[in-house]
Amino acid sequence: MTILNKIIEKVFNKGRKAYEVCNLSTNKHVMGGNYTLNFTTETEKKKKEINEKLKSLVIKYINTPEKLIQLMELKGLKVYKIRQADKILEKFGEEEGFLTPLKGYKALVINFIIGILYENKLRIGFSTKEMFIFKTGETEIYTIARALHKYYGYKKNLPGYDYKSQEIFKRVYKRIHTNQSSPFANCNSIKDMYACKEAIARDLESINFTIQLSVEHECAKKALNKLQTTKSANI
Repeated sequence: MTILNKIIEKVFNKGRKAYEVCNLSTNKHVMGGNYTLNFTTETEKKKKEINEKLKSLVIKYINTPEKLIQLMELKGLKVYKIRQADKILEKFGEEEGFLTPLKGYKALVINFIIGILYENKLRIGFSTKEMFIFKTGETEIYTIARALHKYYGYKKNLPGYDYKSQEIFKRVYKRIHTNQSSPFANCNSIKDMYACKEAIARDLESINFTIQLSVEHECAKKALNKLQTTKSANI
């Protein structure tokens, strides 16, 4: 199985039901008060900047993902590697990669684990700052790419990365993924519905960015291999 197929199977198909259930219409729309659904010119500009900046960065480290993680740490980003992190995070509705700030019992568990593994002390707290958590071992470059795409979106204040939007999305996704009825039961207002749609849109954008990057890299690698084979045959 190619890296591209792994990405699609692991990331895209996992969230497919959520994206099918939620209509991802991105028309500009105003929902009362100061709430705007959110695809303004400024938002589109930020998204373009993120894709361009991140693409050049990831390509530079496409074959050395651990060096990219080292660079992230040098830039002051909090990066943790935890054994079976993906399985641990999945138990309370999170996933490996970039984590937006957490509150409550999730934050308590994360703080406890980080305190024991990284600080050799008991760390208790009911909130966290943004961070990256990967499982131990070498991390796939596309896993890092998707995590960084979310991080850049969060730092650029793109809609859908605020705490409330993220929590609504996670609850909706859990209900869909476990085949529960009324996936939007926890959405108490139209604003909640649109907040959830924004969070889903951001997640889908990170997936699409990762897949597109993988496709381009795989195609470029095949083209280079073909060129090298042709040159060898002509020698």
